[in-house]
Amino acid sequence: MATKEEVLAKQTFKAEGFEVDRRVFYTLIGEQNEPQREKAQAHRNSKAIALLFKTLRENGTLTEDQLDELLFNVVM
Repeated sequence: MATKEEVLAKQTFKAEGFEVDRRVFYTLIGEQNEPQREKAQAHRNSKAIALLFKTLRENGTLTEDQLDELLFNVVM
């Protein structure tokens, strides 16, 4: 079984000097030969956004009203 560090290095492009935006981008798009790549990519994107908003809410950066407004605009 791979260690957390091995998974981070291989699947999330964690390396010295790798910029955050590039690391997140490449993690979310996944590997080119991945089966059902588009479905996996959509799942990764959704999960990343959900975790980001959860963190913002928990830190008090995003209010409940702001979250409601954002989600309302997503479904409209």
